[in-house]
Amino acid sequence: MKTVWISGASTGIGFATAKKFLNNKWKVIISSSNYEKLILAKKELLLKSKNKELYSYKCDISDRNQVNETVNKITKEIGNINLAILNAAAYTPNKEQVFSIQNFEKLIDVNLKGTLFCIESLINNMKNNLNHIAIMASPVGYRGLPTGAAYGLTKAGLINLAESLFFDLKKEKIKISLINPGFIESELTKLNSFPMPFLKSADYAAEKIYKGLTGKYKFEIFFPWFFIIILKLLRILPYKLYFFLISKFTKL
Repeated sequence: MKTVWISGASTGIGFATAKKFLNNKWKVIISSSNYEKLILAKKELLLKSKNKELYSYKCDISDRNQVNETVNKITKEIGNINLAILNAAAYTPNKEQVFSIQNFEKLIDVNLKGTLFCIESLINNMKNNLNHIAIMASPVGYRGLPTGAAYGLTKAGLINLAESLFFDLKKEKIKISLINPGFIESELTKLNSFPMPFLKSADYAAEKIYKGLTGKYKFEIFFPWFFIIILKLLRILPYKLYFFLISKFTKL
């Protein structure tokens, strides 16, 4: 039985993905910085699955020591991690477009540094057994968008990180996958005050993630296809045209 660790799995995409792996007979480890939500998530997952190989650990990924302790506990108490899905993230929409260094620091600490702490600990502890790391980014990292400077900065960083690690971890025989979902129903997207095109359910996302990570290897897993292709095309537009189109669309 293979083992998957999913961070930020108490709600949203993480929870739905844990359910999908559990129902497909994986040994599933979930973690979250919110202990109460984590316990509720574990109870709900166990009620909905015949597979009882589910384990939970409280872990704030922005705390390097907590990450190392968690990964050490997992390896000692459960065993080797075959696949790690680094899903945990923070999001605070900047609706007033006010520059706030505190907001940047918070998202950098969780989304960027937290993901790096997880990768560091996984590689140091599992070099001979871990064979797949999946990094949850976002298509908002493709290009700069209004009100999304802090969040977009961290996700753009994760996209670049995954691209670089694809080469760097080849020698360790560790595969890297990048996950770029469109708008998915979750606690985070509920914070948005703008229309979200092609909004999909967390179960839809979990299905795409599971197939993408357990089928033939692919570097980038993105969905829904049509929406992400539009965003990919925007990446190649010259700045003048890109700024004009985004300003017109967002009415800024």
